Amino acid sequence: MPRHRVIAVGSVNHDRIWHLNETLTPGGRLHFTSRTTQLGGGAYYTGCQLLELGAHVALISRLMADERGIAARNTLATMGFDCGYINMLPGQTTPLEILLEPSGERTILARSAATQMPLATAGTLVGEAVYINAVLLEKSLVEKIEALPLVMSQMPLRPAIARASDVVISSRADVPGDNQDVWNRAAQIAGSRLKMLVLTDGPRAITLFDGRTATTVEPQEFVRTGDTIGAGDRFAGSYLFALLNGHDHVTAARQASALTARWLREPRQADTPSELEYPSSRIDEK
Repeated sequence: MPRHRVIAVGSVNHDRIWHLNETLTPGGRLHFTSRTTQLGGGAYYTGCQLLELGAHVALISRLMADERGIAARNTLATMGFDCGYINMLPGQTTPLEILLEPSGERTILARSAATQMPLATAGTLVGEAVYINAVLLEKSLVEKIEALPLVMSQMPLRPAIARASDVVISSRADVPGDNQDVWNRAAQIAGSRLKMLVLTDGPRAITLFDGRTATTVEPQEFVRTGDTIGAGDRFAGSYLFALLNGHDHVTAARQASALTARWLREPRQADTPSELEYPSSRIDEK
């Protein structure tokens, strides 16, 4: 069977995760049990899932050309990613700080949007599908993406560059409002090409909405865990892979739900290469 080729557009981060002892409270004093640094980001987690399912994955992202960034790029190549579209920029890698509560609730400290540049690539895009988890895209990249047959985009959480998309996916927690309200916002980003809105809701039912009719799909399994970082991106990768294999949206949601639950049951060690000694185990800083 030929391998599907997918292009994942978005971030590859060095996530510095603070494992907190308690829930965040305004003005409180924070205590943590450990601090780990690992690869993360929307394009990374979705790409990992697609790789594991047998797809060929090219990343459109950027890394700093320092020791950490070069080590990360080498690891991505070793894992099987096509890194030809990754831009290596001068400067120092800044970890993304993530505060992880015992319940699994996370708070992300990200650099101000004013300092971010649009993602771009000079190469010709060749693939069957594109997954986008990015806000800022250069016009030339948007045009290249629109020429590909299947485009799935995460719903941006702040004002973003429009991109023609067949599927928009998000978490209910990130997009308040009823189905029609969220559809209207998705259509502003995806345009007339939009065919399906996919809304996950943690352990609750997944909603599929085509602009007229809502269909709910019950998750295949509930997994109790204190670390769900990357789960939504993994779900998106499985969903996209199912569509590439010719499945309908209901079947895609069921398959993605089952695969995500299976991943959540596994130790996170497989997704946590260390800061510089990739792809060995993660760094645990007591």
